[in-house]
Amino acid sequence: MHVQKVLPELYQGHASITLQNAFHDALEALEAWEDGNEEPLVAVERCTVPISHIFAHMSACTDLLPLRTRDVLESITDKGSFRALAETLYADGAKLVMPLCVERLTLSLLRPPSSAVPLRKAALEA
Repeated sequence: MHVQKVLPELYQGHASITLQNAFHDALEALEAWEDGNEEPLVAVERCTVPISHIFAHMSACTDLLPLRTRDVLESITDKGSFRALAETLYADGAKLVMPLCVERLTLSLLRPPSSAVPLRKAALEA
């Protein structure tokens, strides 16, 4: 299913609770994402969506982040720049974590597939 159809549209800058929960789940998945691994997926309305799609979708959301989501965001990002924001919007949070997603996606693309690791090791030992 196409991502745009899965993620509910913003309504005049406001996100549904489904999108807000997906954003929170995506932050937690980003926090647990280990370098070199594939991009985590988050369940949204019985479909799985890459976390970068959720962040991009919420980059125009004008709703305020709740404290529980703000706490997760703070643990992921540079606290100095984060605390400079008096009221944090979902859009602000999305823009702060997108560079982290790009960095991890780049690392996952540079990592050889797990099936190639034994082949490379065998070739080096030969």
